[in-house]
Amino acid sequence: MGINEFFETILGQKLSNQYSWGCFVPVRKSMCLTIWKEEIHRGRVEVHSEIPYRNKAGHINHNWTSRKKDLEMVKGGVTTFGVLISCGRMIGEDTWNIMDLNSNQIFQLSDLQYDEATKKWTMAVDLCNPTPVEAVKFNKDVSENTLKEYTEAYRTVGRATNLGWEFIGLNSDVATLTHGTKIMTVKLSDGSYSR
Repeated sequence: MGINEFFETILGQKLSNQYSWGCFVPVRKSMCLTIWKEEIHRGRVEVHSEIPYRNKAGHINHNWTSRKKDLEMVKGGVTTFGVLISCGRMIGEDTWNIMDLNSNQIFQLSDLQYDEATKKWTMAVDLCNPTPVEAVKFNKDVSENTLKEYTEAYRTVGRATNLGWEFIGLNSDVATLTHGTKIMTVKLSDGSYSR
């Protein structure tokens, strides 16, 4: 099974193109990102570099731009999973192609961190604790109960959902909602929002 078929038939969301690095999966209310086995070190995996990847013509790779947008949703508390792929090559080789894909399990990613020295974002991944694909989803009930503790934010989210926005993520700072391709974050501290 190829990566495109996996995303479309197993996760339920077609990738934007055959070389995409992952996407938000609305039916599961989760971000699913491809992660390279070769880039996992000490329980952490690179999920984005602030240094743009460029194509042979020198233009910024559009998948790098898409991953940067995906990272904003991850920062907003969207549940994130890694789809483990492997190229079977050593780090530093120019061309990586997917040689292996784990299509039965994916891995929850957490603890997003930025390393100023390398200009890379990493997340924690536990390869000893896989998640069955059918269990991948955002737990809205638990998040709504937590959100109720923040009265103003809870009211703002309630008004937004009445207008058609969908509650998809929560972290210690913000609640995240989507409406089509639009993203809104609501600050837990005061209920203010930004799009």
